Amino acid sequence: MNGRQVLSKRGSLLSRFDGLKAIFQLWLFLLGGLSVHGEARDMIEITHAGLGNSLTVEVMNLRDGEIQIKLESGDIYTLPTDLLTSESINQARLFLETKATELVNINKFIGQPLFNASGTLWEQPASDTAKRLRWPVESKGASSSSYRKYTRADYSFLGAHPYCATLYGSADGHAELFSLVFANKGDFGSKMGMGEDHFKKIHPDANIPKSLSEAIELDAQVLTKSLSDELGEPKQQYYGEKEDKRKVLRWDLNGHSFILSQRDEEYVSLLIVPISVADAEGKVELVKDSDMKVIIAKNVQRGENGDVLVTNIPMVNQGPKGYCAPATAERAMRYMLVPADMYLLAVAATSAEGGTNTTALMESCKRIVRSKARKIRDLNLEKDLNFKTLKKYIDKGVPILWQMRSLDQYNKIANRRTKERREVTDFVTWAETIKAESKDVVSSLKSIKENHHICMIIGYNEKTNEVAVSDSWGIRYELRWVHIDIARAVTSRGGFVIDF
Repeated sequence: MNGRQVLSKRGSLLSRFDGLKAIFQLWLFLLGGLSVHGEARDMIEITHAGLGNSLTVEVMNLRDGEIQIKLESGDIYTLPTDLLTSESINQARLFLETKATELVNINKFIGQPLFNASGTLWEQPASDTAKRLRWPVESKGASSSSYRKYTRADYSFLGAHPYCATLYGSADGHAELFSLVFANKGDFGSKMGMGEDHFKKIHPDANIPKSLSEAIELDAQVLTKSLSDELGEPKQQYYGEKEDKRKVLRWDLNGHSFILSQRDEEYVSLLIVPISVADAEGKVELVKDSDMKVIIAKNVQRGENGDVLVTNIPMVNQGPKGYCAPATAERAMRYMLVPADMYLLAVAATSAEGGTNTTALMESCKRIVRSKARKIRDLNLEKDLNFKTLKKYIDKGVPILWQMRSLDQYNKIANRRTKERREVTDFVTWAETIKAESKDVVSSLKSIKENHHICMIIGYNEKTNEVAVSDSWGIRYELRWVHIDIARAVTSRGGFVIDF
């Protein structure tokens, strides 16, 4: 967050300041001198308990003996509350309570219980907000969480219908980002999607769009009007990085930025992010290779029975659209600390008839991944699905994106054997049992050329000749085990890794 500094309880400055104005204002306030007043909207005056001078600020937070303030310059600082008069603290508390009430009232025009009286969304547990919105949990890990709702045709948000609504949580469990995707290429014309139905439900009196461009324009108009009527005219700015950079409309509300993106013949999307993220245009700091290696190495778990697993991979539920490739790509990208949105990845590589062009998807992903100093490497798993390849990546914490055929017989074996495996104590006998089974089914699996799919290989056991597989179908399919010969039999086209 730009300009964020922390002042010790002695009132001394511990770190650098961004902006001479911010330095001057705090110097006057902390060390004495002229009072600094202002008449900016949504700001109050706080008074130094010892010196009596005042400072005009926006109060961001108040708890645990500290007050977080924003100056007129936009810089954010944290002060100990014992520096301030009791009247200042009372005013700050009243200020936050008033803002919280305003946020709750905003729910009426949103049409969903997005806000409550506990302050900004970024101060609250993501799980609480998701429960209030009734967005199901999708993934909970050590470093992130997500909650995703594939909506019914009558679900409205700001007067328009989002096909997919997602809340992403941070490592500390707080809400971090909201992503809602409205009219888009993958849904509007797809036989698998809801087509024009949602327009009939949400806009019964409007002319039903006859084309994707009309659908995108209608949703963009509705969202823009809803936000502008309540929050005023938007600002225009750029958001995203490199190839993903686009011109957007932005509305701010009590620490939240609503970011509306419209791409012709592609999609309409709405992000809700902290104001600091909007100010930074959505750019995320790079993580050095050396730091990344340490981070992901901690995710490798080794069992006494020979299991080697990559853990803490976010789950993404591909949902009713069958977006296995975009969902798997998002999982891998977020695991490697590269921001990604499955639905928008899908739109970039999906035809209006449904189905994802994996080559086009990976080209899009490569551009995003490269912007974060990572690489996507192609693998020839039809030839090289062996323990040498698996150990090369799994042992350092890198999951493998595996193109395969998700056949009924394969899934029945994977489900049954994974369940049975939980009770196994004699892994020598287990290895012999699954080896015999694989010999019986490999030829029939190889003969069926359908049900093309992409998922992850996240582990192996060289003693039992097994691979650990993770599908983007929800938590139930987060880990399954199959014999490596069965995995080879259903492999198709190859695979990928996101690496250094």
